[in-house]
Amino acid sequence: MTDDDDLRALMRRADPTNAHPPLDDARIRRVVAAAERDDLAPAPRKRARLLLAGASLGAVATAAGAALIAGLVATPALQAPGPTGGYVTCEVPTAAELRTNDTAYEALVTGVDDGVVTLEVSHVFTGTPDATVELPQSRTPSGDDLFVTGRTYLVASTGGFTDDCLTGPATAELRAVYEQAFGPGTGG
Repeated sequence: MTDDDDLRALMRRADPTNAHPPLDDARIRRVVAAAERDDLAPAPRKRARLLLAGASLGAVATAAGAALIAGLVATPALQAPGPTGGYVTCEVPTAAELRTNDTAYEALVTGVDDGVVTLEVSHVFTGTPDATVELPQSRTPSGDDLFVTGRTYLVASTGGFTDDCLTGPATAELRAVYEQAFGPGTGG
């Protein structure tokens, strides 16, 4: 026996199919026909479609996220005169927004006691506020009290509830928006 014969004998013993009889020609043709019938080509196409669909969804999600972020960055949030409570960020007041309120007036803060602000109304743009009005203290975005004794404010409210984004110190700019919304008003 040569080394090659020993090697072949070793390989036959190691071959797991060695215990099975060799396939006859008919069995080989059936196996080949079955392999041809079970075309494996569509599977990669399905995967390619799924990958393409997944990539498309990912691209759409990325574009939507980028548009959202770009919108937030491109639209700076400007502070309205008087956000309150939980650090509300407001848009710049507009006359159209002010017109949604049933009461608008200018008033002087005469006192602040235990979170309650007392205002003396000096000018009415719309509605019929009492001569003296009490409101809860509001906070600025930095956490400071909005209403300070001795200062004058423009206040907008609906149904007795103050609009925090449209209420603030009586600046010339805010007064102009109030006048644009309601006209010159009466008083003071």
